[in-house]
Amino acid sequence: MTALPHAERHGADDVLEIYDRAAGRYDLVNAIASLGTGRWYRERTIRTLDLPEDAAVLDVGCGTGALALAAQRHCPESSLVVGVDPSEEMRTLARRAGVRDVRAGGFESLPFTDASFDLVTSGYAIRYAGDLGETARELKRILKPGGRLVLLEMIAPTTPWLRALVGRGIRSVGAPVLGMLCGSRAVTDLMRHFWDSVDGFAAPSVVVRSLRSAGLVEAEYRPLGGLLGEFRAARPDDD
Repeated sequence: MTALPHAERHGADDVLEIYDRAAGRYDLVNAIASLGTGRWYRERTIRTLDLPEDAAVLDVGCGTGALALAAQRHCPESSLVVGVDPSEEMRTLARRAGVRDVRAGGFESLPFTDASFDLVTSGYAIRYAGDLGETARELKRILKPGGRLVLLEMIAPTTPWLRALVGRGIRSVGAPVLGMLCGSRAVTDLMRHFWDSVDGFAAPSVVVRSLRSAGLVEAEYRPLGGLLGEFRAARPDDD
C-alpha cells in the first residue's frame, strides 16, 4: 500500500487512512466477500509451492498476516518469516494474530539485504506499487538465486460493459451492504476504494513485462476465476 496508480482519486496518505480505519473489520470483510474461502486460498498458495521447512519468506503488504501465518505453519523450522506493511493498524493486528516478525515498509523500500528470501509473496497489494519497474527490481534483489515470487491480485474485467457493471455493483451495492453487515462506514469506504484501485491497476501483460524486464524468469499471470489471479516469477538459479 505504498503508492497509487490512480493518484487523482486517492493519495498515499489517504489510502493508509482508509486501511487504518477499516483494519479492525478487515478479516470479517474478507470472510464475507470470499464466502469463507480466503484463508483456504492463502493456505493453498503456500502449500502448492512445496517449500522447504526452513524457507525464508517475506510477505509484502501483509495486512492482518494471513499469508505470513500460512508460511509460518508450512515452514516451521524457518528463522525468517516476515510481514511488511505501511499501515500501523494492520501491523498491530498481524502481530496479535501471531506473525512473529512484522515491520514497516512497502514495495519500493524493503529493509533487507540482497538475496535474503526463498519466497516473496504479496496478497492484493502489488496494485499499490507506484513504479512497477522499480518494484520488480527490488523484489528480484531480495530474492535468493532460484527464489520465487507469488503476487495474488484482483484484476478488473477487460470487457468494457462487464467492467462497468462490476464496478457499479461493488461501489453502489457491495460496498454499502458490506458496511452494514460489518457495522462500519469505514468498510463502505474501503470497498469503494478497493474497486477504484483495481480499476486503476495496470493490465496483467504490463506487470509480467515489468517482471521480465527486471531479469526475473518464468514470469506469468494465472487467472483463477472471477477477479482473482496470480503473478508468478523466479530469480534465475545462476544469477
